[in-house]
Amino acid sequence: MHGDIPLPLQPEPIDPDGLDPVSSVQRLPLDLSNWQVWEVESTGNAASRIPDLPDGLLVATLPERCWQVEPGQSVALPLSVLNNSGHPLTIRAHLEGWLDELWAAEPYVQANLAAGERRTLELTVAPPRNARAEAGDHDLAVVVRSLQDPARLTRLGVVLQILPFEQILLEVGNRSPLRATWWRRTLSLPLRMTNLGNAPIQVAVQGGGGTERLVFRPGLADVPCTVQPGQQVRTVVALTARRLPLLGARPCFFGLQAVDQEGRVLQQLRQTVELRPLLGTWQLAVAGSLALAGAGAALLLLLLAALLRQISVQTPSVTAPAAPAPAVIVVALDQPATPPPPASPPDRLSPTEPDPALPLVSPDQVSVPANGGAVRGSTDSASLQRPPSPVGTELTYAQLFQQVGAEYDLDWRMLAAQAYVESSFDTLALSSAGAMGLMQVLPATWREWAPAVSASDPFDSLSNLQVAAVYLNFLRGQLAQRGYAEVAWTLVAYHWGIDRLLDFLNSGGTWQDLPEPRRRYAEEILRIAQTLP
Repeated sequence: MHGDIPLPLQPEPIDPDGLDPVSSVQRLPLDLSNWQVWEVESTGNAASRIPDLPDGLLVATLPERCWQVEPGQSVALPLSVLNNSGHPLTIRAHLEGWLDELWAAEPYVQANLAAGERRTLELTVAPPRNARAEAGDHDLAVVVRSLQDPARLTRLGVVLQILPFEQILLEVGNRSPLRATWWRRTLSLPLRMTNLGNAPIQVAVQGGGGTERLVFRPGLADVPCTVQPGQQVRTVVALTARRLPLLGARPCFFGLQAVDQEGRVLQQLRQTVELRPLLGTWQLAVAGSLALAGAGAALLLLLLAALLRQISVQTPSVTAPAAPAPAVIVVALDQPATPPPPASPPDRLSPTEPDPALPLVSPDQVSVPANGGAVRGSTDSASLQRPPSPVGTELTYAQLFQQVGAEYDLDWRMLAAQAYVESSFDTLALSSAGAMGLMQVLPATWREWAPAVSASDPFDSLSNLQVAAVYLNFLRGQLAQRGYAEVAWTLVAYHWGIDRLLDFLNSGGTWQDLPEPRRRYAEEILRIAQTLP
C-alpha cells in the first residue's frame, strides 16, 4: 500500500498563518470548492458530509467512520498514520468540526515518524452528560498535518453519534408550606420541569397521596408536553383535601413523579400538606376559658340563690299579702300608623322627565339574592354583612359571595370587590355597551355561559354572579396553561377580553407593559378585597 498510492495534485495554497496550533473548534473551511477530493476505499459504516482529502506521502486510515459515544463516557479513535515519504516527518493529528474543544482529552496528538514508518494514534472524545451534548449525528474531520510542510495534510470525514439520555428535574415553584383548611380545601401547586437530558422528551406529571385524605384533580400537569434539551416549563398540580380533622393539625404526605411517553418514571418528588383542624389551639384555649368562666358564674349564682333562700326562710312576715292589682290595657286609637319604608328611592323628576341616570330596566325585572331585596352602594364591611331591608330575604350579599366563591374555588372577597368596582352592587346596572347586572356581564358572555349554570335572568344577583364566576374559572384555567396562574391576570382577562390579553402576552408583553386602565382595574379590586374582614 505504501507505493501504490499515486501522489495527488497540489491543492490550492493554504495560508500558514491560518493554521492555529491551539484551537480545535470550527477549523473546517467554509468553501471547499477548490479542495481536490479523491475517492478512496473506506471501511466505515456511515457516510460523513465532510469529504476526504488524501495525501500520497502522508497516509491516514481509520477502521470505522462512524463512532458512538454515550454522554459522560469517552471514545478513542485509533488513527493509523504512514510516513510514505523518504525522510522523517513530525506529524500532528487533531479533530475539526462541530465539536467543543473541551470534549477532546488532548487537542493535538503529535508523533515523529521515520521514513516508511506506520504508527497508530488515539484521538479521544468525551462529551459531558448535559444538555449541551445534543443527541444525534455530528460530522467531524480527522486532520493530519506535517510540521515540516504545513500545507500538506490528510483529512478523513467521520460521524460521531452521541446517544440520547433522559433526565428531568422536577421542582416545586412555591416554597411556602402547603396548608389545607376547612375554608380552603383546594390547593394549586406550581411546578417547574427542566430537561437536563440531551434529547427532546414528552413529560407528564402524576400524583398520588397514598391516602384518602388527598385527591388529585385532572389539571395541566396531566397533559404530556414536549420539553427541549435545557428548556424549563411550568405547570400546575391541583389537589383537594377531604376528611379534615376536627382537632389537632395533621401532616399528610403525597408524591409527584415525572413520567415519559412510555410510562417510565424519570423523577419522584415528595411533598407535605398540613391539614388544619376546625378548632385550633387558641380556639380550644378560648373555649376552655369561657367554659370555666361559665361554670364559675353558674356556681356563684347557685350559692347566691341558696343564701337568699336561707335568709327568706329565717325572716318572718310582718305584713299581710297584698291583693293582686287588676291588669290595665291602654289602647292609643289616635296614634298614626307608621308607614312602611319605600321599596325604592323616590323619583325626584316629574313623570314626563325621566332621570337619564336611572338604569334602562323596568322595575319588574328586579331580582336579588334569594328573591329578596337588594343592598346597594356601600363598600364597608358592615354593608356586606347587613341583611337587606325587605322581608323575605334569606341571603345577604356577603353570604351570596361566600357561597358562589366556595362553589368555584374563588376568593369571595375578590368577588365582592369586583362587584363593587363593576356596578357598585347595583343589580339593575346596564352600561352603554350592554353589560348587565351586578358583575356587568356582556350579552355574548351571558349567551355562552348562562346555560352552564342554568341561568335565565341577567338581573338576578345569584344568576349574574354564577355566570361571572364560571367565566372567571374558565379564564383562570386558560391563563394557567400558559404559566400565568396569578389572579391579577384573570381579572385583566375579564376586563379586557381573553383574546386581546393572549395577543399581548404572545408579543412578549409584561405586567408593567399593560395599558394603565387594565392594570389599575385588577390592582384596585385586589386592594379593596384586602380591606374586607
